[in-house]
Amino acid sequence: MAHASEKRTQLRGLYVYQRMAMETACKKVGIPRSTANRWKQEAADKGDDWDTVRAAVALGDDNFSTLSKKLLEDYLVQHQATMDQLRDSKDMSARDRADTLASMSDSFNKTMASFKRLSPELNKQAIQLDVLQRLVTFAQGRYPQHLTAMVELLEPFGEELAKVK
Repeated sequence: MAHASEKRTQLRGLYVYQRMAMETACKKVGIPRSTANRWKQEAADKGDDWDTVRAAVALGDDNFSTLSKKLLEDYLVQHQATMDQLRDSKDMSARDRADTLASMSDSFNKTMASFKRLSPELNKQAIQLDVLQRLVTFAQGRYPQHLTAMVELLEPFGEELAKVK
């Protein structure tokens, strides 16, 4: 299916300059992900690596602390999207849900440990989030039947923690 070059340019702009997730950019432009992947590969074959340009744009004029915050934000957005999918999944067993949460908890803890070293002002928030992740891990092991309720509770509580300065 042929798409106008304007769509390709719009997609590249959303992905590279607005740092939008590829899936989200595809939806906004109205093209399938497979088409976006093909366009991205065709551009790379011609020397226009969208990911390299995206990283360079991210570095731009920002200092390292700001970049660290952006990277952490990107990770947290993806983490939250996965949590949303996990919460909305109706056909996942409690054991599969617990395994997924454990894996996410490990990834989260490693990410937060890295950012704690990179950005000390995020340390307080990292500790708050670490406590929440430890609570989830504890509940997974002892009370897996309550994980759905826990996810519903933790999301708004996390928003409250974010207000603490």
